[in-house]
Amino acid sequence: MKIAIVHDFLKEYGGAERVLEVLHEIYPEAPIYTAFVDYKGLGVHAERVKKWKIIQSPFGSSYFMKKFHSPLRFLAPLVWESFDFGNYDLVISSSGWYISRGIITHPKTVHICYLHHPPRHLYGYETALEWQKYWPVRVYALLINCGLR
Repeated sequence: MKIAIVHDFLKEYGGAERVLEVLHEIYPEAPIYTAFVDYKGLGVHAERVKKWKIIQSPFGSSYFMKKFHSPLRFLAPLVWESFDFGNYDLVISSSGWYISRGIITHPKTVHICYLHHPPRHLYGYETALEWQKYWPVRVYALLINCGLR
């Protein structure tokens, strides 16, 4: 059985990344598809993560994707549609940012999504989005979030 694991992005090591690590332990041969990887942000865990078979999106090496991924979230469907999951029997997505669960798979491919939490930023809950502290940016975020909801 061919298995792939999908994770939003690897920019820090938190609870979602712990779940990803357990999924990787269960399926060590499965490649991990992600929007981008920031090894500096992973800190002491970076050396361990570098040993995994990670496939970044074509946008993954972009400075703008790593630095401004939150304001550019409206482009996320393009990121995930750039991957081809047609050869896999099972795709497991580990999503805390909700968009990676929207991947396109073959009709016969089983897709299981572990959604870590609802997308709080879409529904006005308090988040750590530092980029929203200025009112023009908040208006932009409101418009983008309405479209993503």
